[in-house]
Amino acid sequence: MKILFLCLLIMNTLTCFALKVGEQAPELQIASWIKNGPATLAENKGKRICIVEFWATTCKPCIKVMPYFHKLKNQYKDLTIISISTENAAVVKNFITKYKDINYKIAVDDNNKTYNSYMNKNEKIPVAFIINKNGTVAWIGHPLDIYLPLKRIITGKFDIKESARHNEIYKKMQILLSQKKYTPALKIIEAELKKKPDNTQFIALKVYVLFNTDKKAEALEFAGSMLKKHPANMELFELKAYMLSQMKKYKELDAFYLDFINNCKEEPVLLNQLARQLLGTRFGEAKLEPALKAAELAYSNRKLYKLQRANIGETLARIYYMTGRIDRAVKIQKVVCRILKKNKKPKYIYALRILEYYERAYKLGQGQQLDEHRTSNIERSTSNKKK
Repeated sequence: MKILFLCLLIMNTLTCFALKVGEQAPELQIASWIKNGPATLAENKGKRICIVEFWATTCKPCIKVMPYFHKLKNQYKDLTIISISTENAAVVKNFITKYKDINYKIAVDDNNKTYNSYMNKNEKIPVAFIINKNGTVAWIGHPLDIYLPLKRIITGKFDIKESARHNEIYKKMQILLSQKKYTPALKIIEAELKKKPDNTQFIALKVYVLFNTDKKAEALEFAGSMLKKHPANMELFELKAYMLSQMKKYKELDAFYLDFINNCKEEPVLLNQLARQLLGTRFGEAKLEPALKAAELAYSNRKLYKLQRANIGETLARIYYMTGRIDRAVKIQKVVCRILKKNKKPKYIYALRILEYYERAYKLGQGQQLDEHRTSNIERSTSNKKK
């Protein structure tokens, strides 16, 4: 079921939104501007591309988007990004005080009016809408998938009609896959890949269908060949890792992790995500060697801004602790605390507790080593007296 869930997620199925690709975006109805506001779609029409995102302070995936949007805004200065929460304004304002360097707009909805005109009450957040200069919805999906369509829209290479057609195909695919009708699903996938061989969503779907039609070896080979073309694609990575695990090819899986890490040297956020994933959630299931390599590579990146370094540093310190290098864990966690003390005070308190925990563990370890050294000296002395 895990792999089915992943593929349905990959499709970004857009069947439940109040607003559709190709329609004019309704004006925003905002109760309160928390950061870098105000703004309207009308004032941006004909001048700038807008991203409208729906998020919440209690949504962890939403919070992961924040540094990504910050980076995106730095890259595209004329881009207008507006993140809208339906929460209480005081809650959002208090939360945003932890993120002083946010460079895009944060707003609170007016009694869910904007949310209801764009979204569906059952739809999960975060969700982003790209609105082109004509005020038309050009794309809808997860914010972390926004870069390529945004780039095509900016360069004038994005086809809204084709995007709308894809949404209808995704709707059919969701139905076919949930009903395990793999043969007609594969026909649709192959037809789409003939048109656009590098469409990673359909590539991932083909891998999934092949794997579930007893063509596991073919699925594995196809996933490997596609990863050579798209080395930093996380969806393809997860699919191949899942398949290797299911086929009990554990040596190949270990080698695959290391290859993927080497191919993503310049992607610190992706490496950190991978490192945390490799740590697992149950005792004994952590894949420490590749997790350590991924975290160390991510942390060594010189282009990290401070909060990214703190986030990655927490991962690296945890891995150092798990691998018995508690002195290094303490050193890295101190850096994390210094950064968070200035930028994110509530998280700083938690980071400080972890640092104290590492320090206590280190002192206990040092004390045990001292006791062992004393015991060894006593035994040596006793042995000499007997002689």
